Amino acid sequence: MQQLRVAVALGVVLATATASAQSVFDLEVRGQGFRRISIQLPEPRIEATGTAARSAVGEAQETLARDLIYSGFFFVMDQYASPFLPRGVSRAWNVGDERPDQRPHRVEGVWRTEAGQLVAEMRLLDGSGNQLLGKRYQVGKDGPRPAMHHFADEVVRQLTGLPGNAQTKIAFARMGGKNSEIFTVDYDGFGEQGLTSQKTLSLSPCWGPDRSWIAFTSYVEGQPYLYRLDRGTRRLRPISRQPGLNTSPDWSIARRAFALTLSKDGNAEIYSLDADGGNPKRLTHHPAIDTSPTWSATGQQIAFTSDRTGVPQIWVMDADGGNVRRLTQHGLYSDSPAWSPDGRWIAYVCRREGESQLVVTTPNGSDERVVVRDGACDSPSWANDSRHIAFSSRRRGVRAIYVVDLYSGLERRLSSGHQEEITPAWSNE
Repeated sequence: MQQLRVAVALGVVLATATASAQSVFDLEVRGQGFRRISIQLPEPRIEATGTAARSAVGEAQETLARDLIYSGFFFVMDQYASPFLPRGVSRAWNVGDERPDQRPHRVEGVWRTEAGQLVAEMRLLDGSGNQLLGKRYQVGKDGPRPAMHHFADEVVRQLTGLPGNAQTKIAFARMGGKNSEIFTVDYDGFGEQGLTSQKTLSLSPCWGPDRSWIAFTSYVEGQPYLYRLDRGTRRLRPISRQPGLNTSPDWSIARRAFALTLSKDGNAEIYSLDADGGNPKRLTHHPAIDTSPTWSATGQQIAFTSDRTGVPQIWVMDADGGNVRRLTQHGLYSDSPAWSPDGRWIAYVCRREGESQLVVTTPNGSDERVVVRDGACDSPSWANDSRHIAFSSRRRGVRAIYVVDLYSGLERRLSSGHQEEITPAWSNE
């Protein structure tokens, strides 16, 4: 389960949007270079009064611009047609030398106060001024960010036909001495929240459906058991307390089951479990170490790591444990597979050229690309758009969580802390 950084950028061929602005982009990995959709964010009209309202509108404008930029689809401009650079966004993510469309899309906003509450009316217009999308939001106690995340995802869907990831979160483990705790953060690095304070080793978080819970391995009872923390009640309950390891959980929405590693039989094997830990089924039967399972989106297959040929490699099997076949054939140390939500790619880490590199391959192994070449990469996890990957990487002397855009090759660090951060898990929505 190891490490790395970006070099060979994977490109994208974007199909042209139709007049209705609802065509689906055809994303293909074909080397560098693609043209973004130009979109302009002029200053919104503010009918609300007070410093707090104006501050909220400013935060909303930056959040929306950041969301559209980080989606990878848009060249975002301010009202003067200059590149919009929100706080914390590198210029590389919103390139200044990109030639904008002569008639860019526009996002217009009107902010007012109604019954003491801040309200936003947002509209997406095409280059001719025709409205493509309109939404109305009431800003609650969490501020304007949730509303802008939602609107950004709606814009992405309207103009590309693909899901956005602005409303998603990333869970990870942060080390503190010999212990680690589970944290979550918004996909853009804001809104960090600590979920556990157990003063023990907790790692490998895994999201449930609708972010209703997070499962993870913890030594809170002295052994590596699998637990589930429910979002609403914050109740922690055990899922699997089998003797030995209960690690590397992955949840299948399609099958409503965990895949995980158990060693209760004296050897690390892949099992499936129901959401409450019931109905355990052993899927691998080999004296080698089998670990790090990842479900395909359909729940019909599982990729996993096994050293049954002497060196850890990526293998694939059917959901019932049958039809086991080796995926990676290069013989280099390979680990931490992660299946993309669209089913087209399996990401994993591979030790080559003195580094643990982040690699993606097709499920049949016919096409393999290096995404990040250095930085001691580990633990890839896909966004719901099957375009972005979160991973752990050691740079600047500390392991932190990074995100890479599969098609542009651009990277960004998710947090700015000084403690080791490992095992990221991207929520499915």
